[in-house]
Amino acid sequence: MRASAIVWDAIGKKINSIAVIGAGPVGAGLTKALLHEKRFQHIKVFEKRSSFGGVWNYTKPMLKTKNITSCPEIPCERPHARNQAHLHHQHGPVFQTPVYKYLDTNVPKYLMEYDNEPFPSNAPLFPLRNQVWDYVVKYSKDIENLVQFNREVVKLRYNDSTQTYAVSTTDLLTGHSQTEQFDAVAIATGFYDLPFVPNRPGLKEWHQEFPSSVMHAKDFDCPEDFENIDGAIVIVGNSASGSDLAFELATHLKRPIYKSKRSESALPSGYDSHICEVPDISSFDRQNKRIELVNGTTIENVEKVIYCTGYLKSLPFLPKPSEVESHGDSILSGLITDGTRLHNLYNHIVPYHLPTMGILGLPKYVLPTRLSETQGAWLARVWSGRIELPSLEVMKYYDNWFVENNGNNGKYHDLNFPMDVQYSQRLNSEIRRAGNGGYFGVEWTGDQIKLRSSIKPLKEGYLAYFKETGTRAMTVKELIEKGYFEWPHDALTTVQVPQIVP
Repeated sequence: MRASAIVWDAIGKKINSIAVIGAGPVGAGLTKALLHEKRFQHIKVFEKRSSFGGVWNYTKPMLKTKNITSCPEIPCERPHARNQAHLHHQHGPVFQTPVYKYLDTNVPKYLMEYDNEPFPSNAPLFPLRNQVWDYVVKYSKDIENLVQFNREVVKLRYNDSTQTYAVSTTDLLTGHSQTEQFDAVAIATGFYDLPFVPNRPGLKEWHQEFPSSVMHAKDFDCPEDFENIDGAIVIVGNSASGSDLAFELATHLKRPIYKSKRSESALPSGYDSHICEVPDISSFDRQNKRIELVNGTTIENVEKVIYCTGYLKSLPFLPKPSEVESHGDSILSGLITDGTRLHNLYNHIVPYHLPTMGILGLPKYVLPTRLSETQGAWLARVWSGRIELPSLEVMKYYDNWFVENNGNNGKYHDLNFPMDVQYSQRLNSEIRRAGNGGYFGVEWTGDQIKLRSSIKPLKEGYLAYFKETGTRAMTVKELIEKGYFEWPHDALTTVQVPQIVP
C-alpha cells in the first residue's frame, strides 16, 4: 500500500468538513474559494486574533510600552517555539506582528488586488499599512459568519482509522478548550510568527550582557525610538525589511547606519548616503562592544543590533516526533524539521502523503493576496474531486525539482520573477480545465507582467520622489512625468509557463 493510501480515497468523495486555520489575507482568499466550490457541508475558520487583517494588524503601540520581544531566545534557530499572546487592558489578547509605523508595500496596488477588488482611488501607488489593513478587512467581511475569533489552534492530530483530523483549540478570552473532528484541514497562518536570529560566535554572551541591544525587525516600530541611541546601529540583513529599516533610520536620524549583508538584493531599496554597507558578521566582542566582520574590519561602540533575517517556518500545533500516535501524525511531524522549509509537498501546498492537508501562503517573492485565491481555487477543486492529483512519483518529481534548483534550505519556496507568474498561471490553467463553477484566481495580463518585471526600479523611483518632494505618487504615469521612472528596456510582457515546473 502506498503511503498516501490512508487518505487517497477521501479526495473528492468524503470531504464534507474543513477546518481553516487563519483568517488573515491568505485565509480569507482560501475560504472564499472553498465556499464557492459548493461541495463542502461545513467550513469553520479559526483565528487567534480578535479581527481580520492577519499580519497587517498594527500592534506596536499596544505592546511597545511593555518592552515586548518576539524572540523566545537569542540566537533564535529552533522552529517549534510557540508565540504567546500578550494581554492588553483594552484589546485583550494581542499577538505581535511585523507591521511598523511607516510601512508601505513593496508591490504596486494594481498587483496586490484580489480579483475584482480594486484599492480605493485615494491609495498611493504603494499603499500604506493602514490602507492595506482596511482593504483586507473589507474583503474578508463576506466570511465573517464562518470565523471564530480569539480561538487559537493548539494541537492538530490525525486519526488513521477514521481518516479525520482532531483540531484542538483554546478560546483566548475564556480559556475554554475543545476538540473537533474534520475531514480536511487548510493552514493559512502565514509564516511571520517566529523570528530567525542566526547564531554567531559571541552573540549569546553579548545578549546576556546587553539584553536590550539585540532585537528582530518584527519588534521595530519607528526611527523616533532610536533618537537617544548614541552608539552604532547595525542592521543585519539585506532583504526587504533590512533595506527598508536602514533607509528609515538613515533618513530620519541623519547619521551612519551600518547594514551588514551577505549578498545583493533583487528587491527595491531606498538610497541614502548615511547607509554604510558592510559584509557579514563573523563574531561579537562583548568586552569591547565591538562587532567583527568577515573581511577583518570592525564596527566599534555598537549599541543596537537589528536582525532583519526573516522567519522560521513554524507550526507549533503539529505533533513533535515524540508525540506521534499514528501514521498520519508521523507525516505531520515530518513537515518541519529545522524550520527553513516544509518537506514533502506538491505545488508548495499539499503534503503528497496526506493530501487532505493543505498549506497556503508558503511561496516567497509572490503576491500573497491574489495568489491566495489561486491556491485556494486549486485546492478546493482538488478536494472536491474536480482536479485529480498526479501519481505520487510525479508529485515527488515536482518536490525534488525545487530541492535541486532552489536548494534544500530556506530558498526552497522562493519563486522569484518570473517563477511566481509561471507558478500562478500553471495553477490557473488546471483550474480552468476543471470546468465552470467555483472560484477563479487572478489571471496575469501583459500589462501586469510588465509591471511585475519592473518593480525594483519603480519602487526605488517612488522612494526617491517621496524623499525629495514629500509626495507619494499615485500612479506610474506620475513618476514617469516627474522623471523618476522609465520602463526598463528589458521589461517583459509575456512569460512562458513550463510544462512541468515551476
